[in-house]
Amino acid sequence: EMKKLLLALLFFPTLAFANPIDDKCPQHVKWGAPEPVVKENIQYLCRTGYAVAYSTVYKNPLYVAEHVSKDRIGEEPRTEDFRPDPEIKPEHQSTLQDYNGAGYDRGHMSPAANNGANKQAMSESFLLSNMVPQNPGNNRGIWKQLEVFVRNWVVSGADLYVIQGSIYDNGYKTIGTNKVAVPTRLFKVIIDPTNKKMVAFIFPNEKLEVKDLPKYVVSVQQVEQETKLDFSPMIPGDLKILEHNDPDKTQWTGLH
Repeated sequence: EMKKLLLALLFFPTLAFANPIDDKCPQHVKWGAPEPVVKENIQYLCRTGYAVAYSTVYKNPLYVAEHVSKDRIGEEPRTEDFRPDPEIKPEHQSTLQDYNGAGYDRGHMSPAANNGANKQAMSESFLLSNMVPQNPGNNRGIWKQLEVFVRNWVVSGADLYVIQGSIYDNGYKTIGTNKVAVPTRLFKVIIDPTNKKMVAFIFPNEKLEVKDLPKYVVSVQQVEQETKLDFSPMIPGDLKILEHNDPDKTQWTGLH
């Protein structure tokens, strides 16, 4: 058996180092979980509605990946049970205390409204490992509008894979005694595999005009450059071009 295993490792070296999301909850991604260039200090978490690559340095999710389909949206009311993630060691956690009076929202990455299928999914969306310190004018404005657009596209028949997360430029601030990093920018990558199209966004973590949403559209490749993440490591070669192309805003209702 050992011989077989060694042979397998010899011929499939990538299998030995697969991203834990691909191993444990591959349903949340389409073409493999995003691969960080720097692989240290990351804890991977599988949830009912999404998967997280959590940075133990920034004490925030680097990214949260989810498959947004009609059956996930559901009618479950918000639980509002914001809490630290018990799966993360206390020294790497963000806590409610850190956010207290800091002037930032506990900004959901996978939105509560995408997790309305059942109580467990909804409750899990309130774990702080799914949150970043977000400017209230961003979280409650342009970011919320984009979340609404995603759900509208899904309700209108799209089947989407969404990855959202945080970017930390030099001079980023921290909040609380645990020194939770405040992202300088936020990103969202939206993949529609059925219709072979993608759209991505990078926003400064500040109050922005909702009507300016289309101005923040970028290519997936641009997000890869800014985040040092490889978004769809298993994407078929003939679709790779989708990551490089500038998105066609006219293909996405509300962006033009």
